[in-house]
Amino acid sequence: MSNQSDLEALNRRCERSINKMTDAEALKHIGQLIDDSHDASFERGAKRALYLLDELAKRLLAEKEAALAEYFRANAWAARSHIANVRQSWAWECEERQEEMLALSRATYHPGFAMLEIGRRCQILTNRANLLNIVGRSIDAIAGWDDALRIGPQFAMALGNRGAGLKHYAGMVVDNRERAILALHAYDSLCAAMAPDAVNESVDPQPVIAQFKAVADQLEGALNVVAARAMQRLDEGEAGRSKTERTYRQWCLDKRLFLCPLNDLGPHLIAATDDLMLPGITEAFDERPGDYSPPPIIGFFSQMKQEYVSARYMLFEGMNSTRVHFSDRDVALTDTLDYPLYSLASERVRTAFRIAYSLLDKIAFLVDRYWKLGKVPERISFKNVWMVENKARLLPQFENSKNWPLRGLYWLSKELFDDQLKQTTAADARELHAIRNALEHTYLRVSEGWAKPFMIGTPSANGFGIAIGSDELEAKAIRLMQIARSALFYVSFAIGHEEREKRRANPDHLVGSLPLHSLQEKRKRRDPN
Repeated sequence: MSNQSDLEALNRRCERSINKMTDAEALKHIGQLIDDSHDASFERGAKRALYLLDELAKRLLAEKEAALAEYFRANAWAARSHIANVRQSWAWECEERQEEMLALSRATYHPGFAMLEIGRRCQILTNRANLLNIVGRSIDAIAGWDDALRIGPQFAMALGNRGAGLKHYAGMVVDNRERAILALHAYDSLCAAMAPDAVNESVDPQPVIAQFKAVADQLEGALNVVAARAMQRLDEGEAGRSKTERTYRQWCLDKRLFLCPLNDLGPHLIAATDDLMLPGITEAFDERPGDYSPPPIIGFFSQMKQEYVSARYMLFEGMNSTRVHFSDRDVALTDTLDYPLYSLASERVRTAFRIAYSLLDKIAFLVDRYWKLGKVPERISFKNVWMVENKARLLPQFENSKNWPLRGLYWLSKELFDDQLKQTTAADARELHAIRNALEHTYLRVSEGWAKPFMIGTPSANGFGIAIGSDELEAKAIRLMQIARSALFYVSFAIGHEEREKRRANPDHLVGSLPLHSLQEKRKRRDPN
């Protein structure tokens, strides 16, 4: 739509009420209003659609329609984003993107999501992954595209965007072999998006196919595809020495919890390693007078890695333990008749959750020190490190920064909830926050998963903590571990970006080097003496 009569027709449609429409009729009207407003860059129509969706939400919608309404809400915000031309902006803060992502998250986690048609589910997951990639969360975007492809393996938009996302991801990886393998999978995904059997949602897919071909051609020009395919050997790696270790390592691969970029391609044995490291760090000679040891940030990152992998194993142990540990014997406890879980295994799950959450605040401390923000350490959190002190306003040094993975780390922080900084992009942010607070400060009652739905009284009913099923806590702990994993990658990539910019800005500066040595595994054995 572009001429005056079309705009007048859109204006008239904006005046229509949905009061006498059925739920299906209202959704159809709103969906069409969003599409036409997007095409016409008609802001009033997009705003009107959001108002109508708010009105529709006051009804008792069936679950399928409620999930669809969240998808339409995301599309309305996407239309506003298109109209405001923020898609090409490097601005870190963007209300339209944040609201679109939150609506897509609510649609994805809504009980009615599974009732939607396959194509619609693929659209929702792909749109969310695309948005994650735009803001720098490339790792989380890959997982989102893969979720869509598990539903519709030939969904062209998921395949093509996944290929483009993997190409960008490969560009941040230091190891040559890993970078080549990621680039190869990017190329294959782009080719699959252009294949005759690919499922396209557009009537005329040729413009999109041309975009995918351009990216594939770039990759083919920079990568020896045949050689990369011959050397990748995805199924070669360390499987483990015992049955328990093999089970553990496979579990890590399946959950994408190894600190290896190749784990983002799937549960391939080649990825069963934690090889993520910080890049080389440059310092001025007078930055730490008299101290000739490696930069403290190096040791801090190693400590965070150790905390992460230890928490990961605790979670695995806690989820898979079937025996009563000897430390639980002769411990007198009360059976409150709500099938409570009290055991070392249960505490391992709780501890893993707490460690993963605390890692995010430690990453914030690393951001403060590396970027020299000068914040008070005791007040730093993953949510507020980016902000002007005591204000919900981004620090000037981050506004319009071209550091893509650092922006991704910032947007990852929006997955969490904070009492002062309440804006979030995740449907379960408040829940994660509440669980963490209960674990740290109040009472988290964990019941056996099967029994939780049948509990009549809950602690939260009288303000005495909160209740949760064991299976739900385990799922939340896995999700939090995945968030912590992404954060470790993003901060490493972000520092790599900064170090490259330093070298570009000062190409003639004399730089000395201090070699770093890998810690030998025998040093990890605790000396009993």
